[in-house]
Amino acid sequence: MLKNTAFRTSSAALVFMLGACSWLQQPAAPVVAGTAGSSAPTTAPTSQTNPYGAAPYEPNAAGNAASSNVYTPPASASTSSSGGAYIPSNAPVDINAETHTVVRGDTVYNIAKRYNIQQDDLRQWNNLADNTIGVGQVLRVKPTGYTAPAATASNNTSAPTPAPTASGPATTPTVSTGSVRTVSGIAWQRPTAGNIISSFGGSNKGVDIGGTAGQAVVAAANGKVVYAGSGLRGYGNLVIVQHNDTFLTAYGHNQNILVKQGQTVKRGQTIARMGSSDADRTKLHFEVREKGKPVNPTRFVAF
Repeated sequence: MLKNTAFRTSSAALVFMLGACSWLQQPAAPVVAGTAGSSAPTTAPTSQTNPYGAAPYEPNAAGNAASSNVYTPPASASTSSSGGAYIPSNAPVDINAETHTVVRGDTVYNIAKRYNIQQDDLRQWNNLADNTIGVGQVLRVKPTGYTAPAATASNNTSAPTPAPTASGPATTPTVSTGSVRTVSGIAWQRPTAGNIISSFGGSNKGVDIGGTAGQAVVAAANGKVVYAGSGLRGYGNLVIVQHNDTFLTAYGHNQNILVKQGQTVKRGQTIARMGSSDADRTKLHFEVREKGKPVNPTRFVAF
Protein backbone atom coordinates (compact mmCIF):
# COMPACT_ATOMS: atom_id res chain seq x y z
CA MET A 1 0.00 0.00 0.00
CA LEU A 2 2.88 2.37 0.79
CA LYS A 3 4.27 1.71 -2.71
CA ASN A 4 0.90 2.43 -4.30
CA THR A 5 0.47 5.60 -2.25
CA ALA A 6 4.00 6.74 -3.17
CA PHE A 7 3.35 6.00 -6.87
CA ARG A 8 0.10 7.98 -6.86
CA THR A 9 1.79 10.85 -5.01
CA SER A 10 4.67 10.92 -7.55
CA SER A 11 2.23 10.83 -10.50
CA ALA A 12 0.20 13.69 -9.08
CA ALA A 13 3.36 15.73 -8.58
CA LEU A 14 4.48 15.05 -12.15
CA VAL A 15 1.08 16.10 -13.53
CA PHE A 16 1.17 19.27 -11.44
CA MET A 17 4.68 20.13 -12.72
CA LEU A 18 3.67 19.59 -16.36
CA GLY A 19 0.56 21.67 -15.86
CA ALA A 20 2.60 24.47 -14.31
CA CYS A 21 4.94 24.41 -17.30
CA SER A 22 2.04 24.72 -19.69
CA TRP A 23 0.59 27.62 -17.67
CA LEU A 24 3.95 29.42 -17.64
CA GLN A 25 4.68 28.78 -21.34
CA GLN A 26 3.71 31.77 -23.53
CA PRO A 27 2.28 31.30 -26.98
CA ALA A 28 4.59 32.10 -29.92
CA ALA A 29 4.38 35.69 -31.05
CA PRO A 30 2.69 36.09 -34.42
CA VAL A 31 4.98 37.06 -37.29
CA VAL A 32 3.82 40.38 -38.70
CA ALA A 33 5.31 42.17 -41.71
CA GLY A 34 5.52 45.94 -41.59
CA THR A 35 7.62 48.98 -42.38
CA ALA A 36 10.17 50.64 -40.17
CA GLY A 37 8.82 53.49 -38.09
CA SER A 38 5.19 52.47 -38.48
CA SER A 39 3.10 51.30 -35.56
CA ALA A 40 0.39 49.79 -37.75
CA PRO A 41 1.31 46.21 -38.73
CA THR A 42 0.25 44.73 -41.99
CA THR A 43 0.05 41.14 -43.17
CA ALA A 44 0.72 41.95 -46.83
CA PRO A 45 4.22 41.33 -48.25
CA THR A 46 6.25 44.44 -48.81
CA SER A 47 8.47 45.34 -51.71
CA GLN A 48 11.40 44.20 -49.59
CA THR A 49 10.02 40.67 -49.88
CA ASN A 50 9.96 40.84 -53.69
CA PRO A 51 11.83 43.91 -54.97
CA TYR A 52 10.88 43.18 -58.57
CA GLY A 53 7.11 43.35 -58.15
CA ALA A 54 4.60 40.66 -59.09
CA ALA A 55 6.08 37.85 -61.16
CA PRO A 56 4.81 37.73 -64.77
CA TYR A 57 2.27 35.19 -65.89
CA GLU A 58 1.12 34.67 -62.27
CA PRO A 59 -2.67 34.18 -62.34
CA ASN A 60 -3.02 35.17 -58.68
CA ALA A 61 -0.73 38.20 -58.78
CA ALA A 62 -3.62 40.44 -57.69
CA GLY A 63 -4.93 37.99 -55.12
CA ASN A 64 -7.77 36.92 -57.37
CA ALA A 65 -8.21 33.24 -58.12
CA ALA A 66 -7.74 32.39 -61.78
CA SER A 67 -10.97 31.46 -63.48
CA SER A 68 -11.35 28.90 -66.20
CA ASN A 69 -14.69 30.37 -67.26
CA VAL A 70 -15.19 32.26 -70.48
CA TYR A 71 -14.09 35.87 -70.10
CA THR A 72 -17.04 38.16 -69.33
CA PRO A 73 -16.46 41.92 -69.66
CA PRO A 74 -17.20 43.75 -66.38
CA ALA A 75 -20.42 45.70 -66.06
CA SER A 76 -18.54 48.97 -66.00
CA ALA A 77 -15.09 48.97 -67.60
CA SER A 78 -12.45 51.34 -66.27
CA THR A 79 -9.01 52.29 -67.51
CA SER A 80 -7.88 53.45 -64.10
CA SER A 81 -4.53 51.98 -63.18
CA SER A 82 -5.49 51.93 -59.50
CA GLY A 83 -8.54 49.69 -59.82
CA GLY A 84 -9.24 46.17 -60.99
CA ALA A 85 -7.08 43.09 -61.10
CA TYR A 86 -3.56 43.33 -62.45
CA ILE A 87 -3.21 41.59 -65.83
CA PRO A 88 0.40 41.22 -66.97
CA SER A 89 1.31 42.24 -70.50
CA ASN A 90 2.47 39.17 -72.40
CA ALA A 91 2.71 40.97 -75.72
CA PRO A 92 5.35 39.56 -78.11
CA VAL A 93 8.42 41.74 -78.59
CA ASP A 94 11.25 42.10 -81.08
CA ILE A 95 14.16 40.77 -79.04
CA ASN A 96 16.62 42.70 -81.22
CA ALA A 97 14.91 46.08 -80.72
CA GLU A 98 16.85 48.83 -78.93
CA THR A 99 13.87 50.38 -77.16
CA HIS A 100 10.54 49.28 -75.69
CA THR A 101 7.41 51.40 -75.23
CA VAL A 102 5.69 50.55 -71.95
CA VAL A 103 2.07 49.35 -72.23
CA ARG A 104 -0.48 48.57 -69.54
CA GLY A 105 0.59 45.48 -67.56
CA ASP A 106 4.34 45.89 -68.16
CA THR A 107 6.75 45.57 -65.22
CA VAL A 108 10.51 45.72 -65.00
CA TYR A 109 10.40 41.98 -64.36
CA ASN A 110 8.43 40.90 -67.44
CA ILE A 111 10.11 43.41 -69.78
CA ALA A 112 13.52 42.04 -68.79
CA LYS A 113 12.26 38.46 -69.14
CA ARG A 114 10.83 39.00 -72.63
CA TYR A 115 13.98 40.74 -73.92
CA ASN A 116 16.26 38.20 -72.18
CA ILE A 117 18.16 40.89 -70.26
CA GLN A 118 18.98 41.47 -66.60
CA GLN A 119 16.68 43.67 -64.53
CA ASP A 120 19.68 45.52 -63.08
CA ASP A 121 20.83 46.36 -66.62
CA LEU A 122 17.37 47.61 -67.56
CA ARG A 123 17.31 49.92 -64.55
CA GLN A 124 20.87 51.13 -65.18
CA TRP A 125 20.34 51.84 -68.90
CA ASN A 126 17.28 53.94 -68.07
CA ASN A 127 18.46 55.59 -64.82
CA LEU A 128 15.63 53.98 -62.86
CA ALA A 129 15.97 54.38 -59.11
CA ASP A 130 13.39 51.64 -58.55
CA ASN A 131 10.87 49.61 -60.55
CA THR A 132 8.48 52.48 -61.24
CA ILE A 133 7.58 52.79 -64.95
CA GLY A 134 4.62 54.39 -66.73
CA VAL A 135 2.48 53.61 -69.78
CA GLY A 136 3.95 55.29 -72.85
CA GLN A 137 7.46 55.53 -71.37
CA VAL A 138 10.20 54.52 -73.80
CA LEU A 139 12.86 52.30 -72.22
CA ARG A 140 16.24 51.31 -73.62
CA VAL A 141 16.51 47.51 -73.68
CA LYS A 142 19.98 47.33 -75.21
CA PRO A 143 23.25 48.99 -74.10
CA THR A 144 24.58 52.15 -75.73
CA GLY A 145 26.34 51.35 -79.00
CA TYR A 146 24.27 48.22 -79.66
CA THR A 147 23.86 47.32 -83.34
CA ALA A 148 21.04 45.02 -84.43
CA PRO A 149 22.01 41.90 -86.41
CA ALA A 150 22.01 42.52 -90.16
CA ALA A 151 19.11 40.11 -90.69
CA THR A 152 16.84 42.14 -88.41
CA ALA A 153 17.96 45.66 -89.30
CA SER A 154 15.30 47.56 -91.19
CA ASN A 155 14.57 50.93 -92.68
CA ASN A 156 11.84 51.51 -90.14
CA THR A 157 13.47 54.47 -88.40
CA SER A 158 10.33 56.42 -87.56
CA ALA A 159 9.08 56.26 -84.00
CA PRO A 160 5.80 54.35 -83.61
CA THR A 161 2.69 56.44 -83.00
CA PRO A 162 1.32 55.88 -79.48
CA ALA A 163 -1.74 53.65 -79.63
CA PRO A 164 -5.01 55.46 -78.83
CA THR A 165 -6.89 54.13 -75.84
CA ALA A 166 -10.57 53.85 -75.00
CA SER A 167 -12.87 52.11 -72.55
CA GLY A 168 -16.11 50.21 -72.84
CA PRO A 169 -17.21 47.75 -75.51
CA ALA A 170 -16.22 48.07 -79.16
CA THR A 171 -19.10 48.78 -81.56
CA THR A 172 -17.87 46.96 -84.67
CA PRO A 173 -20.06 44.29 -86.30
CA THR A 174 -19.92 40.58 -85.47
CA VAL A 175 -19.01 38.15 -88.26
CA SER A 176 -19.38 34.36 -88.40
CA THR A 177 -16.17 32.76 -89.66
CA GLY A 178 -16.88 29.11 -88.92
CA SER A 179 -17.67 26.65 -86.16
CA VAL A 180 -17.08 27.31 -82.46
CA ARG A 181 -14.95 25.08 -80.24
CA THR A 182 -14.67 25.28 -76.43
CA VAL A 183 -11.19 24.62 -75.03
CA SER A 184 -9.86 25.49 -71.54
CA GLY A 185 -13.20 27.05 -70.66
CA ILE A 186 -13.11 29.50 -73.60
CA ALA A 187 -15.30 29.42 -76.71
CA TRP A 188 -13.05 29.95 -79.76
CA GLN A 189 -13.76 30.65 -83.42
CA ARG A 190 -11.63 31.28 -86.51
CA PRO A 191 -10.13 34.79 -86.59
CA THR A 192 -10.83 35.10 -90.34
CA ALA A 193 -11.90 33.10 -93.38
CA GLY A 194 -9.26 31.42 -95.53
CA ASN A 195 -6.71 28.61 -95.55
CA ILE A 196 -3.59 28.25 -93.42
CA ILE A 197 -0.61 29.03 -95.66
CA SER A 198 2.07 28.71 -92.97
CA SER A 199 1.76 26.36 -89.99
CA PHE A 200 2.91 26.70 -86.39
CA GLY A 201 6.46 25.64 -85.60
CA GLY A 202 10.09 26.60 -86.05
CA SER A 203 10.38 30.37 -86.33
CA ASN A 204 6.61 30.75 -86.82
CA LYS A 205 5.01 31.41 -83.44
CA GLY A 206 1.50 31.13 -84.85
CA VAL A 207 -0.23 30.41 -88.14
CA ASP A 208 -0.56 32.55 -91.28
CA ILE A 209 -3.95 32.62 -93.00
CA GLY A 210 -4.27 33.75 -96.61
CA GLY A 211 -7.06 35.98 -97.83
CA THR A 212 -7.92 39.19 -99.63
CA ALA A 213 -7.12 42.74 -98.58
CA GLY A 214 -9.84 44.27 -96.47
CA GLN A 215 -11.60 41.09 -95.37
CA ALA A 216 -12.78 40.96 -91.76
CA VAL A 217 -10.42 39.92 -88.94
CA VAL A 218 -12.40 39.06 -85.81
CA ALA A 219 -11.70 38.35 -82.15
CA ALA A 220 -11.26 34.60 -81.68
CA ALA A 221 -12.86 34.80 -78.21
CA ASN A 222 -14.30 37.29 -75.75
CA GLY A 223 -11.70 39.56 -74.21
CA LYS A 224 -10.13 42.97 -73.85
CA VAL A 225 -7.86 44.77 -76.30
CA VAL A 226 -4.52 45.26 -74.53
CA TYR A 227 -2.60 46.50 -77.57
CA ALA A 228 -3.57 48.11 -80.88
CA GLY A 229 -0.79 49.68 -82.90
CA SER A 230 2.30 49.21 -85.04
CA GLY A 231 5.12 49.47 -82.51
CA LEU A 232 6.29 45.84 -82.70
CA ARG A 233 8.60 45.31 -85.66
CA GLY A 234 7.69 42.31 -87.79
CA TYR A 235 3.99 42.34 -86.93
CA GLY A 236 2.78 45.39 -88.85
CA ASN A 237 -0.56 46.73 -87.65
CA LEU A 238 -1.13 44.48 -84.63
CA VAL A 239 -4.03 43.83 -82.25
CA ILE A 240 -3.60 41.82 -79.04
CA VAL A 241 -6.63 40.60 -77.08
CA GLN A 242 -6.35 39.30 -73.49
CA HIS A 243 -8.98 36.63 -72.76
CA ASN A 244 -8.15 35.85 -69.13
CA ASP A 245 -5.07 35.60 -66.90
CA THR A 246 -3.78 32.69 -69.01
CA PHE A 247 -4.60 33.28 -72.68
CA LEU A 248 -4.15 36.07 -75.20
CA THR A 249 -4.31 36.17 -78.99
CA ALA A 250 -2.40 38.32 -81.48
CA TYR A 251 -3.50 39.43 -84.96
CA GLY A 252 -0.77 40.86 -87.21
CA HIS A 253 -0.16 42.43 -90.66
CA ASN A 254 -3.57 44.15 -90.74
CA GLN A 255 -4.50 46.76 -93.32
CA ASN A 256 -6.12 48.88 -90.63
CA ILE A 257 -7.21 48.49 -87.01
CA LEU A 258 -10.85 49.04 -85.98
CA VAL A 259 -10.58 48.85 -82.18
CA LYS A 260 -8.64 50.72 -79.51
CA GLN A 261 -6.59 49.61 -76.54
CA GLY A 262 -8.82 49.23 -73.48
CA GLN A 263 -12.01 48.24 -75.33
CA THR A 264 -13.79 44.95 -74.68
CA VAL A 265 -14.71 42.71 -77.61
CA LYS A 266 -16.99 39.74 -78.14
CA ARG A 267 -16.07 36.54 -79.96
CA GLY A 268 -16.56 37.13 -83.69
CA GLN A 269 -16.50 40.92 -83.41
CA THR A 270 -14.52 42.66 -86.17
CA ILE A 271 -11.28 44.12 -84.84
CA ALA A 272 -9.30 44.79 -88.04
CA ARG A 273 -9.12 44.39 -91.83
CA MET A 274 -6.68 41.94 -93.38
CA GLY A 275 -3.68 43.48 -95.09
CA SER A 276 0.04 43.16 -95.75
CA SER A 277 1.63 45.65 -93.35
CA ASP A 278 5.22 44.57 -92.66
CA ALA A 279 4.62 41.37 -94.69
CA ASP A 280 5.41 40.00 -98.14
CA ARG A 281 1.77 39.30 -99.03
CA THR A 282 -1.79 39.80 -97.83
CA LYS A 283 -2.34 37.52 -94.83
CA LEU A 284 -3.27 37.35 -91.16
CA HIS A 285 -0.62 36.25 -88.71
CA PHE A 286 -2.52 34.71 -85.77
CA GLU A 287 -0.99 33.65 -82.46
CA VAL A 288 -2.34 32.08 -79.27
CA ARG A 289 -0.20 32.57 -76.18
CA GLU A 290 -0.61 30.62 -72.95
CA LYS A 291 1.01 32.37 -69.99
CA GLY A 292 3.10 34.31 -72.50
CA LYS A 293 4.37 31.29 -74.45
CA PRO A 294 3.30 30.67 -78.08
CA VAL A 295 1.17 27.53 -78.48
CA ASN A 296 -0.30 25.91 -81.59
CA PRO A 297 -3.54 27.76 -82.46
CA THR A 298 -5.03 24.60 -83.98
CA ARG A 299 -5.33 23.20 -80.43
CA PHE A 300 -7.99 25.81 -79.77
CA VAL A 301 -9.47 26.98 -83.07
CA ALA A 302 -11.20 24.68 -85.56
CA PHE A 303 -9.57 25.67 -88.85
